[in-house]
Parts: sequence; structure tokens; C-alpha cells
Amino acid sequence: MGEVYTFPPKVPTQNGTLHIAPGDFWLNTFSDILNVGTDVISGSGLYRFILPELIAQKAGEKNGIEYDYVLIDLPPSFNTLVRSALYCSDYFLVPCTPDLFSAYCVGLIGEMLPSFIRDWEQGKERYLEGNPRDKTIGLKGVPKFGGWIFNGFDTRKRGGVKHEVGADAVHHQSISESISNSLIPQLGRISAYNSIPTFVGIEPVAGIEDLNVMAPDSIIQNVPIRYLAEFRPTNALRGRGQWAPNQIDLMNEMAAEYDTLADYIVKNF
Repeated sequence: MGEVYTFPPKVPTQNGTLHIAPGDFWLNTFSDILNVGTDVISGSGLYRFILPELIAQKAGEKNGIEYDYVLIDLPPSFNTLVRSALYCSDYFLVPCTPDLFSAYCVGLIGEMLPSFIRDWEQGKERYLEGNPRDKTIGLKGVPKFGGWIFNGFDTRKRGGVKHEVGADAVHHQSISESISNSLIPQLGRISAYNSIPTFVGIEPVAGIEDLNVMAPDSIIQNVPIRYLAEFRPTNALRGRGQWAPNQIDLMNEMAAEYDTLADYIVKNF
């Protein structure tokens, strides 16, 4: 017989309350009924495009709490669900991996977002003409660039100091240049509101190293990566009963990086 593993209970967050709503395949069906021309530009279905906001409100009412932040994880595309989340959001963060695709897509955001906002402004104007007392729609459709996160890169130590490996450092530079030369200038074309806060720069607001090895450990132990170093495994882990020293070092570094990102969001958003 094989070994029987007993998984530990889920670990609660150390501060506050965290609720997670997992995605569902049937969101694709909802995406199919969203129509930019009919719902947004005509102004007749704007509330369909702020459904994430309405869900968050209802969840707060049901749970008897007021959420400080609602984070929406989006696919790397420009479909109607992405539009919906952008119209609801105050800020958006752009995760980037060390590849050419990320630098290219950063530029595409700069191209597409101004057109998304033009569509919303047209629909909002038409909607408010017939619903001047509505206090929700007029506040939506103002997503601002909150910065970017460098994710999945590798490092090497030189002289006791960690540096991104050569190829990843080149991609880092390419993404920064795309932010500076493409995204920010094109977002400047949005006239309805200021989409580029003064606190935003061209360097990443956080750097999350390649966690391909650590992620399965997090799943097996049923513990978020953020708290993995603080957790002593209670079952066999690849033949060991404890984390390797280099694993603990990386876990602690990533925990500090997550804290840095959280502080950035709390301070600025």
C-alpha cells in the first residue's frame, strides 16, 4: 500500500478577512451575452458591464462586512469580461513575465484602453440623459494604471548579491521601455480622467521570482506561499520532513515582496 497523507486544515489569514470567489467555466457564457455596441455604446446595458461591482456589493451585504479591496484576476486578453472588470475598477496592475509577449501586450493595453473608455463615455452620456439621478454609472469607467509586477524570473548571486539572469534582465528592460514609450504616452490620450497617477513609474512595483517548485509545495501543504516558511510540514515532503534552507530563504524573500506589494496598494490605491 502507498503512504496515506493527512492534509492540514486551511490556514486562516493573520490579519483581517479574506474571501475568495473561484472562477467558473460558465463565465464564458456570461461573456457571450455582453455586447459592447448594444450594452455599452448605446448606454442600454451598462449595468451588465459592472456586474463584478454588483457581486462584490451583494457579497458584502450577505457576509455583513465592507470589503476594503476587491482583487480581480484576469486572463491576458481584451474580451468583454476584461472590459467589465476594467470599467468596475479604480486601478489595474499588469503582471509581466520575462518574454517578448509581455512587452508587446503592455503596448496593446495602451492602444486598447483609450478606445474602451471612449465607448464607455458615449454610453454613459446617453444613459445619464435618461437617468440623471443614477449615482453609480457616473463613477465607473475610470481605471487607472497602478503599475506592473515582474513575475517568474530567475536570479543568480554575484558577489553575494542576487541579480536577474541575463535574458530575464533584458526582458525586464524591454518591458520598462514599453511602459515608458508606449503605455504611458497612449494612456495620456484619455481625456475623460487622469489614468496615470503621479505615484506610478516605469519600474515594477514588485518582483516575484520563479516559484514553479514552491507552488506545488503550497498546494500539497494547503498553505499560501506567503505563509509557507512559517509552516512546518506535518507529512513527508519529497522524502524530507522539513524545508531545505534555500527554500526557506526564497520563501522569506517572497513573503517580504508580497508585503511590499500590499503596502504599495494600501498606500496608493
